[in-house]
Amino acid sequence: MNSESTFAAPIGGCDSAAAKTDIVDSLIPACVEKKDRSSARPVRALQVLGSLNLGGIEGWLMEVVRHTSRDDLAIDVCTTSSADGVYDEEFISLGGVIHRCPLHRNPWAFGERLEQLLRTHRYDVVHSHLFYFSGFVLRSAARADVPIRVAHIHTMANLLSAPGALRLLYRRWMRRWIDKYGTNFVAASKAGLESIWGPNWHVDPRKQVLYCGISLERFRRSGDRAAVRAELGLPADATLLLNVGRFIPTKRQALLVDIAGHVAARRRGVYFVLIGAGPLQAEVERKAHTSGLSDIVRFVPAQPGIERFWLAADAFVFPSVREGLPIVIIEAVAAGLPIVACDIPGVREAASASFSATLLPLDGTIADWSREILDALARPSLSDADRHALFDRFPFSIEASIQSLQGIYRRSSSQSMECRS
Repeated sequence: MNSESTFAAPIGGCDSAAAKTDIVDSLIPACVEKKDRSSARPVRALQVLGSLNLGGIEGWLMEVVRHTSRDDLAIDVCTTSSADGVYDEEFISLGGVIHRCPLHRNPWAFGERLEQLLRTHRYDVVHSHLFYFSGFVLRSAARADVPIRVAHIHTMANLLSAPGALRLLYRRWMRRWIDKYGTNFVAASKAGLESIWGPNWHVDPRKQVLYCGISLERFRRSGDRAAVRAELGLPADATLLLNVGRFIPTKRQALLVDIAGHVAARRRGVYFVLIGAGPLQAEVERKAHTSGLSDIVRFVPAQPGIERFWLAADAFVFPSVREGLPIVIIEAVAAGLPIVACDIPGVREAASASFSATLLPLDGTIADWSREILDALARPSLSDADRHALFDRFPFSIEASIQSLQGIYRRSSSQSMECRS
């Protein structure tokens, strides 16, 4: 595959006419007459990320594209992987353009290719989701005279290990470039900003929280508990504990197998459903089999559109120890599920809207997890009416996220957009 491949498709629409008008008005530079909307062009933003596969960043970005119009905010992506992504086809169908810029092992060559791409396509915004490597991305954007250069932090810096002097040097170097070449710095949580820029990050107007919101429309219907249990081959009265996430060490699905055995010894009819994919999936499945728990620990492949599982579950269990702002926690809140998770800053922030969240310390034992799960199941569930009332004050909606996103772009671009028109 070439180092850069571009695909285009017809422009997509917007789900809300009112939201479209608000976004149009807010994105038009102050020096342009709003009554002459036809003379104003959209903000053109390039999002730089690994791929358009299933994941929190990718899912949020797809929701932004689904809920905005390219007449107002034209979002394209640049992927550092040459492989196709799960969302590629839908993204292209909504009018998006995908640029392939494989990273490989030579960051300097990547930077040159990216700079050439940016000089050719003249974006107003480059928005990087590559954590420390955003330094390289923003440097290329600055060299290509892109006026708005956003570094987006999705995890906690102090949760990342730095083995060896070379890795430490790399992080310091990239951090210096992020500070030098970035114009805006956002994070998925307050804790994420603090982990990078310290407790006084809020005194710098260039730094702010950008919550990765979700579409609440996906959660407005009632769940079909019987249909989901039939799909999974479970008894109609089964108690369903849900976990969603990649099978990687920090998500700790192997611990869930141990917890499942402890819970099963104390309550019949409880099943753990693990949705996801990743390098450790086969290992976790083997552990469930060798532990004699294959019947109560079920595995569902990662897939878009899993609302039926959210709305049919009885609780959400999440022992992950490394998160920026976990969207799966936000989705569990929207589904009205009791939550049992690790007490880490990103989880704490995401669970703030929950009616029932229990957060355990990182050194919580299997017995601790089992006890809290059984306690969560004993609490009354949230009715559909109560969930819908919660939506009226929900801080993590996609609409609120889009308002924050276009606000970041607008504040930095009102003058530069007119100059480059």
